[in-house]
Amino acid sequence: MKMTLKAAITAAVFAVFGVGTAVAQVSEDGMGKVLPVSLYVCSYVDGQDAGDLDKVIDRWTRYADERDIDNYAAWTLTPYHYGSEQDFDLLWMGVYTDGNAMGAGTDQWLAEGGDLREAFAEVVDCNAHVSLSSAMYKAIPDNDASSAGIITMMDCEMNEGKRYTDVRTAELRWAEHLTSSGSKAGLFHWYPVFGGGDAEFDYKVIHAYANFTELGADWERYANGGGRAVSRDTFRNVDECDDARVYIAQSRRSAKIR
Repeated sequence: MKMTLKAAITAAVFAVFGVGTAVAQVSEDGMGKVLPVSLYVCSYVDGQDAGDLDKVIDRWTRYADERDIDNYAAWTLTPYHYGSEQDFDLLWMGVYTDGNAMGAGTDQWLAEGGDLREAFAEVVDCNAHVSLSSAMYKAIPDNDASSAGIITMMDCEMNEGKRYTDVRTAELRWAEHLTSSGSKAGLFHWYPVFGGGDAEFDYKVIHAYANFTELGADWERYANGGGRAVSRDTFRNVDECDDARVYIAQSRRSAKIR
């Protein structure tokens, strides 16, 4: 299966979930610690399926355990609400604690992971590998990034004449609304870094949830609880965003990312 690189990056929005309470880890500039994300966009090779992938992931987990890798978290993602352009079976999302961990971890994987890379290639064909950065405006509660299994994501472009300071102000206001209304969502922005080339957006807005129950609760707050009016007033002069996609994530390796 093939897909546009825009769709590949569009799907890359789950892995960096904050830890800590509410907006406690958002820094003075309103963006939290920016973290590196690596995303592979993959489809199953003919005759292979999720069970075959699980076997390879078990081997990869042992590889990581043997090397005491504790600065890298990983998930596999599957689309739930999506469009026809997202023509793939799954995504592998890896997140590092910082750029130093990303660089050293990549060197280690290239030097020592040859057999495992071949094993993955026998199960999945990954036709895109992109890198993004994630900034946090509102953390997921309870210090448990791995529990966040549902995300929504929108591609956004700033309106003419607007700057990222305007976006930051709007997102901090939205984060305050989410907190005051009882939302348990995490709120993040994602920015393209490597591998995209033709990105047709300035950033992606991600809301992350533990489950569909929490997503549904936010839907009700938005549709019938006043959230729609707050969103309109907050963002209508700042940016334009497309319809949200929804993804289900399975944690494959946990780490304290933030």
